[in-house]
Amino acid sequence: MQIFAIVVSLAVSVVAVLMTVRAVRSMLATLRIGQPTTGSSDQPGRRTLTMLKETVLHTRMLQWTWVGILHWFVFAAFIILSTAVAQAFFQLFKADFAWPLIGHWIVYEWISEFIGLFGSLAIIPLFVYRVMKGSSARQSRFFGSTMWQAYFVEAMVLLESAAILFIRAAEYKHVDGETAHFPISSLLSGLYPDDAASLENIIYFIAMVKIVSAMAWLIVISSNLTMGVAWHRFTAWFNIWFKRESDGGMALGAMKPLTSGGAPITLDDIDELDEDSTLGMGSITDFSWKGLLDFTTCTECGRCQSQCPAWNTEKPLSPKLLMMALREEAYAVAGTGEAATEKSIVGKIQDGDWFYNPEGADFVIDEDVLWSCTSCGACVQQCPVDIEHVDHIMDMRRYQVLVESNFPAELNQLFKGLENKGNPWNM
Repeated sequence: MQIFAIVVSLAVSVVAVLMTVRAVRSMLATLRIGQPTTGSSDQPGRRTLTMLKETVLHTRMLQWTWVGILHWFVFAAFIILSTAVAQAFFQLFKADFAWPLIGHWIVYEWISEFIGLFGSLAIIPLFVYRVMKGSSARQSRFFGSTMWQAYFVEAMVLLESAAILFIRAAEYKHVDGETAHFPISSLLSGLYPDDAASLENIIYFIAMVKIVSAMAWLIVISSNLTMGVAWHRFTAWFNIWFKRESDGGMALGAMKPLTSGGAPITLDDIDELDEDSTLGMGSITDFSWKGLLDFTTCTECGRCQSQCPAWNTEKPLSPKLLMMALREEAYAVAGTGEAATEKSIVGKIQDGDWFYNPEGADFVIDEDVLWSCTSCGACVQQCPVDIEHVDHIMDMRRYQVLVESNFPAELNQLFKGLENKGNPWNM
């Protein structure tokens, strides 16, 4: 059993690591098609504190209390699972392996077992909640989300969390450990035989299951670069750190500066721009790399969608579906080398009611999506990974107004008042 477990585990791991390296390189290449950004790395100390507060303490997730609490245990389980999978590699060769210094420290052992238990228990109600909400009804915050990806991630969390307890139960019996060091897993030890050789084989087998399932998870997400429900576990740390407001606030104040080629400009600078310069965002490569990181990090949780007044009044705008559409476009352009100017962000659908990536169209979203936004900022306030939806919508509107002169007829009087009287009321 040991030789089989070693061969299978290492073979799958090699494949997973190679695919993950390739995926990360592809992801970084996608971010590099974006424009530079300014002001996103100042005050590194405050940014680091904000990142730790929002991730470790789950301050944004806890806006929805019970979901946030359950998700915290899943988050903690993922961290512990990483050390458990690393330990499993050593257990393939030595069944009773434990980490030096902390491996038999009772605090570490209790944390591992209780996080394994609560990680297993927490993912079940989250799974049930997702099933009950469904994704077919517009009223569901999961409408439009890629549900199989979420179910796959949740299944892996359950499997890996439970594996912690079952392998420790075998260890308890194998080393004749003290119950105080195995507070939960000792209760499961009755499932195993007393024979030492059998216990070793069980440990080898469970270690292999832990490794293979973790590597299968990496293989799947490496094959799906737009799988935000999985990739946000890695990208959210960076997305939060590089958020617009260095003091930790949300991007809900003044509009960010108008940019061209990633550089902030004022209207006085427009006459000095080159003919090829763009104002705002008209194609996917006009967005900054931070914007592309925003799209990449979207978890498809739908909190923004559930709070959006436009979506809730039957308008076409869903902040979540908008982020997903822009993400698909970014990775399509980066993957094919296609010139982004061949597919504009905004267009007009003639027939049907598809607002995002309509089949056969040379644009990503219908113009009604863009002009449905009230800029209330509910999406930004709700997002647990600090995506700045309103900034992106305003930048896309800037392009439509300043470059394309394409805007709803209702704005004609507003612009006329600004031009002639200096105020939108034409007074």
